[in-house]
Formats: sequence, C-alpha cells, structure tokens
Amino acid sequence: MEKEKILQMFEGDCTQRLFWISTCDDMPHLAPVCYVRCIDNKIVVAYNFIKKTTKNVEKTGKASIGFAERGEKGFYGYLIKGKAWIDYKGEYFSEIKRFVEEKSKGRRKPKGALVIEAEEVYSLSPGEGRKRLY
Repeated sequence: MEKEKILQMFEGDCTQRLFWISTCDDMPHLAPVCYVRCIDNKIVVAYNFIKKTTKNVEKTGKASIGFAERGEKGFYGYLIKGKAWIDYKGEYFSEIKRFVEEKSKGRRKPKGALVIEAEEVYSLSPGEGRKRLY
C-alpha cells in the first residue's frame, strides 16, 4: 500500500478506531487519543488531555502513533514514527480545532495540535516477515 494511503487511514474521532500515541522521556509513555487528522501528509493529533505526551514531544521532538483493528480478513494496523512538534496557533491547530469542535459538538476545545511527520511506517498485521514498509 502507498505511504500516502496509509497516512490517510489516520483520520478519526474514536467512533471507528482508537489511536495510541507513544513518546519517551526517562520512561516510555503511551496514551489513547481520539481526534486525529492527516493534513499535508502529516499526522495531526488534538491536544486535549495529553499533557505528559505534549511535554515529552516538546523535550524530544519525537513521537509515534498507531492503531490496530479487526478487518474482514483479520487484524491489521499501522505504526508511524517520526519527528514531532506542537502547533499552538498555526494552520494545523486551526484545522484540528475546527475538526474537534465539529465532531464533539463544541464539548471539546483543544489546547494545541501535536504534529507528527512520518519518518518510518510499519505494518502491525500479524505474521512473520518485514514489518517496516517505509
């Protein structure tokens, strides 16, 4: 599958799939996130409640995000690793803010946008063999 098509699968608001974002400081950290978009081939995550994740990204400039779910032919999923930053006022923040407010009917108001630029893409489908796709 093309890299761009995989990145576009990182779209959602928890009604269809739950995403998990991982960062690291002195210890690994994992958090579920609900509001995710693919904008300009970057993964954009709403910063609503991910305070520790955001602090780790500001410190290290790295993050990963993934999902796995059951499809018609069994489990599948993808993992994205890359450089990351927080956008508090720019276009990524504006777009994720609009998306979250629309999907949550105004109940959620993000503080920022966590942006991940994909450097590595992995398949999370079960089986032997090479998992890194890009």
